[in-house]
Amino acid sequence: MALIDTKEIYIHEDIGESWQEIVNLISEISAIPATLIMRLHKHELEVFTRSQTPNNPYTPRERERIGMGLYCEAVINGRKELIVNNALEDPDWCNNPDIKLGMIAYFGMPLHWPNGDIFGTICMLDNQPQQFDNPTKQLLRRFQAIIETDLNKVYQQAQLTNENKLLSKKVAEQTRELEQLRNSPPQQNSA
Repeated sequence: MALIDTKEIYIHEDIGESWQEIVNLISEISAIPATLIMRLHKHELEVFTRSQTPNNPYTPRERERIGMGLYCEAVINGRKELIVNNALEDPDWCNNPDIKLGMIAYFGMPLHWPNGDIFGTICMLDNQPQQFDNPTKQLLRRFQAIIETDLNKVYQQAQLTNENKLLSKKVAEQTRELEQLRNSPPQQNSA
């Protein structure tokens, strides 16, 4: 089985629409201005899906270079959830680039492909200090599980597509070899 580069796997529009509903619902239920699904690329993080809320400062498909000190980078590097209640009062986060957008509170968790690679993050950001309560945390964790189920389906489809291409290539090679054998003159035994 050939290896799959998860950073190159296409996410179909149907799944994107479902994820859009998820981030909109999270922001609506929690009254938080920004919920994002971020996708990790080789050297960048992409705003893959953003809640369509009035005070969300993030732009769809916007990319930020890795190494800028984003909250999501810490989630990806640590492979675990991160809570920042107020970046302005946290020495580890007081210089975070999201502060320029007014986003000072953060709760995010990693999204994994089934092979263990990181897809990115799902996260909530607020423009005021936020104590993320247990129901809010449970809500985000539940949607994390749903998105990872979607990623599993997408990954399996990519595997099947990849295997189908390999099998088609082998069949084409064997067909050419058989055609060459059929068209070659018969060998005469010299006995």
